[in-house]
Amino acid sequence: MKKALLLISIVFLFVSCDVAKKIIDKNMPEEVDQTEDVIAEITGEKKEVIIDTTVTLLTKKEIKKIKKDREKEDKIARGDTLGFVKKKFYQFFPKREDRIVSYPKMYSEKPKSILLIYPWNRSKNQYASEMYIINLSKELSQRGYYVIPTMVTLNKHTQDTMFSSQYIKADEIRKYKEEFGADAVMFVTVYSLSKPWWSTNINSVAEYALLSTTTTDTLFYRRADFNYDSPIPPYKPIKSKDTYEMDQRTIPLFGTCFQMQRSVFMDFPYGPYHKNYLKDQKKFSYQREMRYKIDARPS
Repeated sequence: MKKALLLISIVFLFVSCDVAKKIIDKNMPEEVDQTEDVIAEITGEKKEVIIDTTVTLLTKKEIKKIKKDREKEDKIARGDTLGFVKKKFYQFFPKREDRIVSYPKMYSEKPKSILLIYPWNRSKNQYASEMYIINLSKELSQRGYYVIPTMVTLNKHTQDTMFSSQYIKADEIRKYKEEFGADAVMFVTVYSLSKPWWSTNINSVAEYALLSTTTTDTLFYRRADFNYDSPIPPYKPIKSKDTYEMDQRTIPLFGTCFQMQRSVFMDFPYGPYHKNYLKDQKKFSYQREMRYKIDARPS
């Protein structure tokens, strides 16, 4: 009898110790948490609270619907509300529109400074963004606007490439006003900048969207598709005169970017630092979508 009681007491002791150990382990904070608590107590900083997020998986049908709704919102924002028949009719028989009609918000908001976002390069040419932003900065400056130095946006782009995408929330656009003091933001998407080795034709396709940092409205929008017939040979370096030699394949592409920006912003309203500021409201404006084939060969 004594042996049985002794055995039962030993078993009960082991079970109670195991239960106590589980309770202690459950309530005892981990070593990492203790370290963070000590550091927070010394520095006086609040411990970061990690909140679990729920990831929602969408079906292909739902993703397609969201994309379609977003494209519809973008069309309405940039004033593209014409039907297919009217759009095709005006494509072949363009209607004359003054700049005050095409870009009314440019004249009402009167932006002075423009922030050029590093172009979103979707082409196969790795230098397309640099070629575009150099010529864009020059062209907008000559139109009478203060262009914020492009190195700022280059640093932002290297940190996060989605910084260059125009598909951002309205609140994020307003941040450019607080951070850079810009009145408007220019987003550029380069779709193509290519020249086949067997042809002299250069195809350059890009989309431009100027958004207000105050109202987040679209002030200027254009999609350009240009085909240039480049000269042969485009460039012959002279070692005695040329201090900087460029790749012969790059020269015609750079020249194409320069000519394209001149054409795209030919009807862009003049800025406050130009002598013709607010004097071009009744001048001719081009269509939102430009498709041209240009012979760039010398006559």
